[in-house]
Amino acid sequence: MPTLTTTNVSHVREDLSNLISMISPEETPFVSSIGKTKATAVKHEWLQDELAPADKNNAIAEGADATDSTLSGPVRISNVTQIFQKDIRISSTLNAVNTAGGKEELARQIAKKGKELKRDVEASFVSNNASVATGARKLGGAEAFISTNAQHGSGGSSTGFSGGVVNAPTAGTARALTETMFVNALQSIWTAGGDPNTVIAPGVLKTKISTFTGGGTKQQNADRKTVNQAVATYVSDFGTVTILPHRFMSTTTVIAYDPALWNQAVLRGIEKKELGKTGDSERYMLVTEVTLECLNEKGNAKIADLNG
Repeated sequence: MPTLTTTNVSHVREDLSNLISMISPEETPFVSSIGKTKATAVKHEWLQDELAPADKNNAIAEGADATDSTLSGPVRISNVTQIFQKDIRISSTLNAVNTAGGKEELARQIAKKGKELKRDVEASFVSNNASVATGARKLGGAEAFISTNAQHGSGGSSTGFSGGVVNAPTAGTARALTETMFVNALQSIWTAGGDPNTVIAPGVLKTKISTFTGGGTKQQNADRKTVNQAVATYVSDFGTVTILPHRFMSTTTVIAYDPALWNQAVLRGIEKKELGKTGDSERYMLVTEVTLECLNEKGNAKIADLNG
C-alpha cells in the first residue's frame, strides 16, 4: 500500500509567516534634530537680524558728543507650506478577511503610509528644491537655502533666499570631496559666527569622509578583533561635528548645519481623513501641511557638485 504524503492530500494548511518584513528605511535625522514651530498661513514669514562687524577702531575723544550710528532693521524671510498626502483605498472585503501580518489590512496600510509621509517631509526639507508659491506649492529645502557658505564646482552657484523666494542652486562641474573642502566649510561657518554640530552626507560621500585622517591615525583593536573604519565624529579647529549618513538627500552634496537654526513650521499636523463612500471600499487620506524655517543660513554650510 503506498505511503500517503503531503502531495496527495488537499487539506494541509499553508505555511505563511505572520511577520511582514519591510526593509525600507524609516529614519528622519534632519527633521528629528531641528525644532518645531507653528505656521498660520501658507506663506510663513520670520525675521532675521545680525550684529554689525566688530570694529577695532571704535574710539572717540574724551568729552566728544555722541555720533550717529548706522542702524538697520531685521530682514523678513519666508517659505511656503507644502501639502503632503497619501491615499489609502482597499475593498471592504479585504479589510474583513483574515490577513497575514495583522488583523486589519486598513490599519496596516494607514501605518505604512504614515511612515512614507514622514520620509517625504524629510526628503523635501534637505532638498535643493526651490520654493513654489502657486499651484502645487513646494517649500524651499535646506540645500537651496544655504548660500553664504556654499562651495561649488566651476560654474555652480547658490543665491538662497532672494527676491522673496528660495532659489534652486545652479549645478557646477563635479569634483571629488577632499578633507580641505570639509575643513574650509566648517571654517566658513565659524567665520560667519555660526557653531554647527551636525553633518549629513549621502552614503557615497559618507564613506569618503571616513577616509579623512584629521592629522591622526586610525586604530585597530586586536583584542576585540575590531577595525574602526568609520568617522562618526570630526574634531576640527572650528568645532566638533557629528557625521550622519543620510538616505534621502542629494548624492552630490554634504551639509553642515546647526539644528538650532532650523524649524519645522506646522500649519496642519498629520490628519487621517475618511473620504466619501463611492462603493464597497474603505477610503482614507493622510495629509499634513508644513514648511521649513531657516533662522539664519549663514550658520550652515554645504559642499556641492561632488562625485565622491
